[in-house]
Amino acid sequence: MISLRNDQGSATVEFIGLSVILLIPAIYLLLTISQLQAAGYAAVAAADQAAKTVGLSQSAAQAEQLAIRTVQLTAEDFQLEPDATTTTIKCSNPDCTNPGTQIRVYVSMDVTLPLVPTFFGKPTRIATMDATGYHLIGEFE
Repeated sequence: MISLRNDQGSATVEFIGLSVILLIPAIYLLLTISQLQAAGYAAVAAADQAAKTVGLSQSAAQAEQLAIRTVQLTAEDFQLEPDATTTTIKCSNPDCTNPGTQIRVYVSMDVTLPLVPTFFGKPTRIATMDATGYHLIGEFE
C-alpha cells in the first residue's frame, strides 16, 4: 500500500530559509562592491580637485591645508570616513604656487566593510584606493 504524504506549508519555510541563506549574503556583497566603487570614484575626484586647489591657492602654506580639506570633503560627499584619507603633495618647484610648477597630489583612501563595527578599536579595512591628480600652473594663472 502506498501512503501519501501531506506537504502543505513546507514551501513557505523553504523559501524563507533559502532567502536567508542566499539573498542576505548577495545583498551584503552588493553593498561591499558599491562601497569599493564609491571609494574609487572618490579617490580620483579628490586627487584631481586637490591638485587644482593647490594650483589656485594664494600661498604655499594655505595650499596644503586647502588640499587636505578638499580631499576630506570629497570623502564626506561619497559617504566615506574623512579621517581614513591620506594626502601627499609633490611639486616640481619648492614653491607650489609659481607659474610653470607641476603639481602631483597622491590620495589614498581606506575602505571599511559596511555594517561591521570596529574590531579591537581598529576599523575593518578591506581595501585601499589610491589615485594621483596632476595640475600644471599656467603662465597667466
